[in-house]
Amino acid sequence: MTAVLRRVPLMLPLIVVVLVLGLATDSFLTGGNVENVLVAAGIVALPGLAMTFCLAMGEFDLSIGSTVSLAGVICCSSLIAGQPLFVAMALALAAGAAIGLANGLVVTKLGVTPFIATLATLVIVRGISLAYSGGHDQIVSSTGLKYLVGGRPLGIPMPIVLAVIATVVAWWAMNRTRFGRWVCSVGSNREAARVSGLPVDRIRIAVYVLVGVAGGVWGLLISSQLQKGNGQLGMGFELDAITVVVIGGTALLGGRASIVGTVLGALLIETIRNGLNLLNTPPAYQRVSVGLLLIAALAIKGLRRADIPVAPTVVPEATR
Repeated sequence: MTAVLRRVPLMLPLIVVVLVLGLATDSFLTGGNVENVLVAAGIVALPGLAMTFCLAMGEFDLSIGSTVSLAGVICCSSLIAGQPLFVAMALALAAGAAIGLANGLVVTKLGVTPFIATLATLVIVRGISLAYSGGHDQIVSSTGLKYLVGGRPLGIPMPIVLAVIATVVAWWAMNRTRFGRWVCSVGSNREAARVSGLPVDRIRIAVYVLVGVAGGVWGLLISSQLQKGNGQLGMGFELDAITVVVIGGTALLGGRASIVGTVLGALLIETIRNGLNLLNTPPAYQRVSVGLLLIAALAIKGLRRADIPVAPTVVPEATR
């Protein structure tokens, strides 16, 4: 048990939070509520897994929340225009990939820092989304789109199925492929990776495209839940995507990633949110809780670094 907690340190606080909320309210540990938590965590985990690769290479993408909005607007407006569901979803994902590609090119070819580049993209894409929608809700009634969240293959909610598949693929890619090792190498020492012959720019661009596509998927899931697209959707979502990764154990400065930790981070955040909802806590305080979790995670990481005189060699989680 001690070995498990050492490898997955977020397991203990998650268990504690579950026990506390289970004692605080009788409705928390009911079957329906546990399913709600898992569905919400699955939806957040999907973009969090993509963001894990981004943070593992020492960068991050602040534009993912705006990508959520634009993807949802494009999908819903396309359905309203009479496009088939497959085409509408493909256009939304293509928009996400294009945003990621733009971020990657600006960062690698123009030399703009990721913070500035993706912050600018956040503003630009949000403006495009608002202009595209005319500031109005793009309301749809699509059973096919609703299946993304409401479907239950083999009796399991679709977001959980998608999250499990994405987790397995992400873990394999991070820990069993050259790409995952390259991402961590770039995050550990970019210049050393370049000197050793790694295609650093292509790796960085590929990761930004991955995050953009994940933002598109997130937008489709949110639109599936609400059955609408809106230029205001996705505000603050970038904080959620980054927080679940950081509290899950992925190094903010790059070089180390924990796919399992990201999933547990999503579970922890959504468990806390669900519990606060059941305790009738105002929504504003739920955002405060996410911010406090992020600060706590960064503080703990800072204290750990202060206790380590020499930085260890950084590798994906499965090889440690």
